Amino acid sequence: MKNIATLSGLVLLLAGCSGSGVTIRGGIDCGGAGKTIVAERVVPSGIRFVDSVKTDRKGNFNLFIEQKPGVPEFYTLRIADGGSVPLLAEASEKIVVRIADSTAREYTVNGSEGSALVQQANDILALENPIVRKQEAAKFISAHAGSLAAIVPLYQTAGDGSFVFADDAADVVYFGMVSDSLVKRYPDSPYAQALAADVQSFANVAAAGRLVAENMDNEVSFPDLDLPDVLGNRRKLSDLKGKVILLSFTATNLPELKILNRELVEIYDRHAAQGFEVYQVSLDLNKAQWIGSVAEQRLPWISVNDLRGGESPAVRLYNVQKIPANFLIDREGNIVRRNLAPGNIESAVTELL
Repeated sequence: MKNIATLSGLVLLLAGCSGSGVTIRGGIDCGGAGKTIVAERVVPSGIRFVDSVKTDRKGNFNLFIEQKPGVPEFYTLRIADGGSVPLLAEASEKIVVRIADSTAREYTVNGSEGSALVQQANDILALENPIVRKQEAAKFISAHAGSLAAIVPLYQTAGDGSFVFADDAADVVYFGMVSDSLVKRYPDSPYAQALAADVQSFANVAAAGRLVAENMDNEVSFPDLDLPDVLGNRRKLSDLKGKVILLSFTATNLPELKILNRELVEIYDRHAAQGFEVYQVSLDLNKAQWIGSVAEQRLPWISVNDLRGGESPAVRLYNVQKIPANFLIDREGNIVRRNLAPGNIESAVTELL
């Protein structure tokens, strides 16, 4: 569910040929001569090679990485056959890294505020007491929500392999806190965008969970839905109890939509007076496009949309794998047929009326 790749080795980014960039120099103090150091970029989709360099006889090295100004980027300096040093760099920074030995368990970093915060976050993650660890991580996030370094305790695992913050309701607030701050400060950052997508995903899952919980005491046999129609009024599927219902999932980008709806309108007109109703859930993300389509086709039934597309809790609740999809519900509230072919809808409806 996490879109941001595991940041356990954290980051560094080559952002394009802008003419500006980050200077990184330093050395490995003990046994560092002739070591290969690889600079890698960690992005939401994975790790990317940036550059590599060999240390000299004294274990020293120099790197220059081009980077666009304005948005900090994560890098990791990985020592071949050894450990790694995480950095969070801004363009024009001159970073000095001193590494104790090739294991990189101990290092110092100067000239980069973001990298210092990353080191502080990793020190918190190394705490053995899980209660203290979480308390300190929460304090860190609250104090530095506007820094990309706050992503580290959200996504990296602690020393025991566990995540400090899970996806439950109590912890999601920290994801939201950081996301709100980063989206405002760094709207073009791929890390901020990926975090925002995760927060939205958490919200969708929570909404689906609420729907499932609400349906535990549902008076009808089918999972209930409560979605807004084209006028913004909430329309409950359970309000149609006692009728024969065709629950339909669709979207305006379906090439065959107008043909399917035209045939369904004819069926509706013939049987609506006998107790037939259509509850059509659109998975469109564009509200104007959806409303325009409903108006253009003059659809006579209940058309609803929560503008969450495939992430809609309704999709999860009915396990819709592809569209168009439909569910036929009898007068007693039982789902009796699924994904009826257009040519079979009327006969199936007639049997139930």
